[in-house]
Amino acid sequence: MQEHEKVALQLILMGVVIAMAKVLVSTEKLTLRVVLGRAILNGFTTLGAGGALIWISDLNMLAILGLGAFLGTLGSQFVESQAEKFVKDKVKSNEDK
Repeated sequence: MQEHEKVALQLILMGVVIAMAKVLVSTEKLTLRVVLGRAILNGFTTLGAGGALIWISDLNMLAILGLGAFLGTLGSQFVESQAEKFVKDKVKSNEDK
């Protein structure tokens, strides 16, 4: 396995772990579908930290993982809130027709 593949897998795994931690501290009732969806979303949002290597090719691995944790925590919440807003707007516009 090449180095960039290892980094990608580490970032995805870290994102999934962050999502599972959020589920453990959450008080809302969750379904398996929501938990799996959040884990997948978080994993790939965290993977976006690898994009930093495009601008800073010699970035330290710890910095990449830190950026991944940041994106995995805040980035996925933003993506989820925007997706919910989009769906609600679509449902509302369909009800108005």
